[in-house]
Amino acid sequence: LSDPYTVNSPQPRVSAKLQLLHMVYLVSWFHLRTWPLGEKDLDVVPMFHLITCAEPDLSQGVPLPEFVGTLPNTLVGRLGSDMMYRKCRFVYYAQSISSRRCATQTEIRTPPTQDLQTLAINCDTVEGNPCVRVDIYQAPICGQINDIDYTVRLISLKYYSLSLNVTFDPIVRDNEMPTIYYQAYYGEALPYSRKEEEALAGVNMTRVLGSTTNCLQFDQNGFCLHNTGNSVNVSGIHYDKLYGITFCAVKDPRNLTLPNLTESSRSVRPRANKIYVNFADQANSKTAMIIGIVIGAIALLIFAIIGICCYINRKQKQENKLYQLKLAQLERQKECRYADLPKMHDIWEIERRNLIIFDEFKLGSGAFGAVYLGKLLGKSLAHKDSISPLGVNLMRAENCQVAVKMLPEYADEMSRSDFLREIGLMKILGYHERLVNMIACITESEPLCLIVEYCSDGDLLRFLRERCKYMMKLDAAGVNYHEPPIDNSYDIEMVITLKQLLMFAVQVSYGLEYLSSKGFVHRDVAARNVLVHGKNACKIGDFGLCRNLYADNSLYKSKGGRLPLKWMSPEAIRHYEFSAQSDVWAFGVLLFEIITLGGSPYPSVSPEEMLPFLENGGRMERPDNCPENFYEVMCECWTVDPRLRPDFSAIRQKLASLLEEITEEYSYLTLDAQKDYYNVQYGDQKVTVKYGY
Repeated sequence: LSDPYTVNSPQPRVSAKLQLLHMVYLVSWFHLRTWPLGEKDLDVVPMFHLITCAEPDLSQGVPLPEFVGTLPNTLVGRLGSDMMYRKCRFVYYAQSISSRRCATQTEIRTPPTQDLQTLAINCDTVEGNPCVRVDIYQAPICGQINDIDYTVRLISLKYYSLSLNVTFDPIVRDNEMPTIYYQAYYGEALPYSRKEEEALAGVNMTRVLGSTTNCLQFDQNGFCLHNTGNSVNVSGIHYDKLYGITFCAVKDPRNLTLPNLTESSRSVRPRANKIYVNFADQANSKTAMIIGIVIGAIALLIFAIIGICCYINRKQKQENKLYQLKLAQLERQKECRYADLPKMHDIWEIERRNLIIFDEFKLGSGAFGAVYLGKLLGKSLAHKDSISPLGVNLMRAENCQVAVKMLPEYADEMSRSDFLREIGLMKILGYHERLVNMIACITESEPLCLIVEYCSDGDLLRFLRERCKYMMKLDAAGVNYHEPPIDNSYDIEMVITLKQLLMFAVQVSYGLEYLSSKGFVHRDVAARNVLVHGKNACKIGDFGLCRNLYADNSLYKSKGGRLPLKWMSPEAIRHYEFSAQSDVWAFGVLLFEIITLGGSPYPSVSPEEMLPFLENGGRMERPDNCPENFYEVMCECWTVDPRLRPDFSAIRQKLASLLEEITEEYSYLTLDAQKDYYNVQYGDQKVTVKYGY
């Protein structure tokens, strides 16, 4: 047998030839904070390139600074201070970033535009610089005018000189500072020899005679407050003499340094525009103007004569036509002498036999006549046309007591007309529980009568004054009326409380709110024109001065007459203008009367002094027993501007809230008889009671 032979393990046989399938270029982006070797491993070399300098210096090169990193993520470089004084600008960016451990470097040869940063090195950007700052203010710019025009404004015969109004068209450039005002310098001038020079420089001004400006008023800093626009006035100009005028635009009043206006060098001399007034042309224009005025006056006179003749002719024709109409009317009256025209039925009208007037019970008197107690037999028919439950209930009452306002038979036509106007107004006024409502009337026979509700306690002024007088007597006698009476020590119905007064104020404001909502202005809101019924109900009366304001007009213009000055607003006194706002003012005075138990308003001011007193801010002070919030309502009513006064709806709501807050303990009054507004006469012979008007 042969020796054993070892067989090697099988080996793979592969060709040495390789085939490339594909290649991929991988780029790994990183941020400074995520660099795995840390921030200290990186070196950054910036590119710092000079762009330009405001003051270039070509005698030496510009050394590039060496930037050294001393702080994390920070490079520090040094430059010469001449870069700051020369006002140089640089551009910079990161040119290369190297890793120390990896020995690799990334260069940025073409950085994106947004990565390029610009650096300006000057005295404004360098901290702690020793620069000396010099403020430079814009000097005036002269001669920048397109063209001028001028007219003769005034002729001085004494000095044989002219005053001109010169208008100019300035050249405005977008890159210039705005002009504050223009200063014009004018003087004697000579013409240029060449037309090219004349086109560029105007005229050669040899001597400055004066200056003028378009600014009318300056402030303390030299800035213009008011100007005349693009025009100035120039005086001292003579006929047939050449002048030049140069306009300078003042940009900053802190620099008024002007160039030499008569500089010999035409290259630096500002433009002077030409002024030349020819006597012959001026005389011809004046002659033409005089002829035009004369012709115009003659034509106007002819037209006026023709117009007057036409007016007289037309008026004569109208008079003749009116005369013919009157003749025809007289003829028709003769033909129909015995024909009775039918009368329109008035549901308010009653027969006189259905009314009993008690002459011995006179309730009051006034401008139209007197008011008597009466009795209506049966009932009024006016309720058939009433849409108000109050009106229906009022008219259904039979054989009721009424107040009869009667116009005497001897009254003149004006009084009769005013009385009929009041009746007509009350017919359209409607029914309201806080008004003295109309029940009926008699107008078809004399005397004319207005029949209204009867209020048992008379007018509010007398009602309050009687209780004021009674309570003062109790104070003098030492009777404490703040406690209930013992053994009938006093009449409790004659003692009035603050709560009752507030209730009266709310009731009156409710009635005035209704009037203003219907478009009526009362014009005489006062305690004397408010009636009291049953000791606790107030009703507004006296509609003699009441007027209806149409929808398109919230103001009534009075023609004067007897008016209550101390209850009137300033606009009513000065201009006789009445509105709902003037009624609000008068209501504020009425609140004063109520809270003072019939006190006299403005006791120390005469009627002649009322208007100056009010226009100078004079108002009545807060009286005794008047709560602060009640006085605030009074003062709001007395606001000078009518538009700022509250309306009656807001007033009623405020007073109603005050009435709810008042307590019985607080409602008793303490009267001081020494107050001037209490010093009025209460005697029966010295107080004229006016009932219902």
